Amino acid sequence: CISFLNPHNIGRDKVRAHKRLAWIHTDYTKICINVAAELPVWGAFDAIASISSDVRKSFAHIFPTLEPKLIDVENILSADFIRSRASEKDVSAEFTGSVNLLSVGRFCSAKNYDNVPNIARRMVEAGIGDLKWYIIGYGGSEELIREKIKEAGMENHVILLGKKDNPYPYIKACDIYVQPSRYEGKSVTVREAQILGKPVAVTAYPTASSQINDGVDGVIVPLDNEGCAKGLAALIRDPEKQALLSRYCIAQDFAGKAEVEKIYGLLK
Repeated sequence: CISFLNPHNIGRDKVRAHKRLAWIHTDYTKICINVAAELPVWGAFDAIASISSDVRKSFAHIFPTLEPKLIDVENILSADFIRSRASEKDVSAEFTGSVNLLSVGRFCSAKNYDNVPNIARRMVEAGIGDLKWYIIGYGGSEELIREKIKEAGMENHVILLGKKDNPYPYIKACDIYVQPSRYEGKSVTVREAQILGKPVAVTAYPTASSQINDGVDGVIVPLDNEGCAKGLAALIRDPEKQALLSRYCIAQDFAGKAEVEKIYGLLK
C-alpha cells in the first residue's frame, strides 16, 4: 500500500496489504499538528518516504521514535512529458514585460504570494520598471493577494493568471521562475522549471538547500521582502548568470528515475 497524500489513516485502516509506505511532503516544524493523534497513524507504516533530507530531519524532530522508518525518496517526474506539454502552445505573447517572472502554486500562506506585491514594488522602485510578475494558481488567499496588489500599487506589475490546466507553456515562456515561499517540502514546480531550463530563484525557507545548489542550478534569495527584492534584482541584472543556470539545468537529469527502484525495494 502506498499512501502518497494525507489522510494516511485510510491506507492504514481501509487497505489490506503486506507492506505499507507513507509519504511526507512538507516541513513538519512549520505546521500545527496533534502529535499524539498522528503518531499511531504514521507508526502503522513499514516505511515513511521523505521528499528531501531536510524534510526528513524536520519530521524526525517532531516524531523522533519514527526516525528508523524514514527514507529519502526524491520526487519522480517525466521530463519528456513536461517538455511535451510545454510545447503544446506558445503563450509568449501573454508575457508583456521586458522581465517576466512566474510563480505557480496554491494561494495560501505557505506560498507567500501576499508579499509578492511589496517585493515587486521594491524592485520597480530600484529601477526595474518594466517588471511583470505572473502567478498561476488559486486558493483561499486570493482576496488577500489582490488587496496587497492594490495596496502596493502593483496592478500593472503583479498579474494573477488563475488556474491553468497546463502551466508548462507559461513556465517555458517566463524569464525567471520564482518560488517565494515561507516554507516548503520540496517544490515540484521548481524542479519542473529546471527541467525546462529556466533560471530559478527560491527564498531561503528552511529546506531550500535541499532544493537548490545555490549559484549552480538556481539561486537562494533572502526570505524578507527587502532581501528578496535585492536578490531577485541582482539575478535580473545578470543575464550571464541566468544563462549559466539555464545551461546547467538543461544538462541535468532531474527526472529521478533511480528513485523508482527505492520504492520497489521498500515494497518487497
